[in-house]
Amino acid sequence: MAVVNSPHIDQLDRDLRRAASGPDEDYAAVLVRTLAACAADPVLAEELDELELHSELADVYDRMGRVEDALQQADMLVDHGYRCSPAPRCRRADILMRHGRAAEAAPIWDAVLRDWPQDIWVFNNAGLEYGAIGEHEAALRWLTPGLELAVRTGDPERLIPQLRRLRAETRAALGLEPDELQAAEPTGPPQPPAGFRALPPLLATESPTPPQATDAAIAYAWLPAEEFALIKQRWPELAAEDSVRDDRGALVDHREYCWRLERTLREAADAGLRRLHVASLRREAFDAWVAEVQRDGADEAALRAGFATELTRRGVDVVAWPPGRNQRCWCGSSLKYKRCCGPAVPS
Repeated sequence: MAVVNSPHIDQLDRDLRRAASGPDEDYAAVLVRTLAACAADPVLAEELDELELHSELADVYDRMGRVEDALQQADMLVDHGYRCSPAPRCRRADILMRHGRAAEAAPIWDAVLRDWPQDIWVFNNAGLEYGAIGEHEAALRWLTPGLELAVRTGDPERLIPQLRRLRAETRAALGLEPDELQAAEPTGPPQPPAGFRALPPLLATESPTPPQATDAAIAYAWLPAEEFALIKQRWPELAAEDSVRDDRGALVDHREYCWRLERTLREAADAGLRRLHVASLRREAFDAWVAEVQRDGADEAALRAGFATELTRRGVDVVAWPPGRNQRCWCGSSLKYKRCCGPAVPS
């Protein structure tokens, strides 16, 4: 096997990162140039993940309005077995929908659903795209079974808040009142994330100071958007802490809160920690755990950290950090990590 020139890889990676924040035309040119280099060097293609580069190019062409080029890249991903959620065939449907070709997209959605009836991302993406073009009845036909599936399976993908929001907007656009499904909670614990293995020892923390290097898994406690929106009522002690306040003492928004945790995670990684996780805190589950372990009256910050440890041990409501560049971001935004918390975040 050929030996890849490491500085060459580093330069290509720097070029990609720099171009990603610039005009799409420039970024597309860098992606095409990098893919040409990958075609000439199989080892380089593996190191840079050639299929992810094609996926990125599909997104860029889509934004530029180069529809046929975007579709060609999307089809290439399918042909080469690219793995993503929802199934890669949905990429073609997404692109068609965004460019006024919903009639061509409809049979793709239906075919993917037949093959992957339990993939909640199919329902989410189809409902999102139909809602975006104002076809609210079609959107509701996807969002309703999607929300029902999330409730029935314990919401392993953490999509209930988004499905609720999209479905509420769609029903409002159709003049419909909220129904019981809008407030339905998961009926059972979610399955552990695919491929997740939680191995002791475990260490949980909320401290912005990275722990000393260790082989233990580190679980960082975090409030998802729906919990953070009610932080003053549901988590008053945390709401009073500096970690969620700006220089003027005002409560930061959830985006800044996530960026702060992203910076903390990076500092921990720079300190040599490798088994990092983000554990989602939800008040009802937290209170039930506190009662179960009989720790009423203990310091809540320590309890939050302890609960994060327990979630990580169970493999429930926890994600490993960092996700892949093309995976959904850990913060629950539904955006890819490279488009959300993955880039350098404001300080």
